[in-house]
Amino acid sequence: MGHERVGALPRTKRWRTIVDAIATFSSYSSADIAQIADSTLHNVSGRFKQIHKDTGVQAAFGYLVALATSRLPRGSGLASPETSLYENPSPVRIVKNLNDWVKSHAGSREYAEIACRAAADTIAQWTRTHSRQQLLFDDSTSARNVWAQSSNGAGFCEVARSFFAHFTGRYLKYFLEREASAQLSSIKVREDFSKNLLQHVEDISQHAFETSKITQSFAAGWFNNHARGSRPTDTEIEGFLAIAFSKLHEELYRGAGQ
Repeated sequence: MGHERVGALPRTKRWRTIVDAIATFSSYSSADIAQIADSTLHNVSGRFKQIHKDTGVQAAFGYLVALATSRLPRGSGLASPETSLYENPSPVRIVKNLNDWVKSHAGSREYAEIACRAAADTIAQWTRTHSRQQLLFDDSTSARNVWAQSSNGAGFCEVARSFFAHFTGRYLKYFLEREASAQLSSIKVREDFSKNLLQHVEDISQHAFETSKITQSFAAGWFNNHARGSRPTDTEIEGFLAIAFSKLHEELYRGAGQ
């Protein structure tokens, strides 16, 4: 279950092509482009080897697991925050509770911030997609009913893929800016790069979403095996993250070479 491989992932744009498109100004050499692209992938992929051990990342993902398993008894681990969907919290309130939960378990500040934002993106996306705007007093849009749709393997694998896609996309953008700042020769060139980066955020997000597909193939099975009568333990959450980030680590380099 944890080691299933999928076929070659479809790519609308290769990683280097995206970076080439961002670097459209003449002061940029092909060597500069290659170095920034390779350094970004090296840094992100390298982080993914050990990032599953970070408690902030575990807490962010554990919070999403908690939303998907809200009808199961609460325990005392990372998948058991005090958030109650029976109180019908708004998405804003849910994200506020997420922030508090991650902050209280943060290890690395950098990891915690990226993971928290990725989880918040996932919450917003899931709520937007799975809310049904019908009658004014129709309770189908309640938080409990919205997240009940993630309480099985098919729903949870969507949540998991969304989280890893947003996490990867945010990290790629973070390191692109970091590498560009370190390597570009002038403030003007760095400003141009940043402006172009904003114009290609969608390309990076799409690249991350396609890369994250590899996590989806086993997320459903993991959820069905570990969220039957009780919420997954901290050890089980860390184990899932270890496999997921390991797959992403491999896929980032494999995708870069296509």
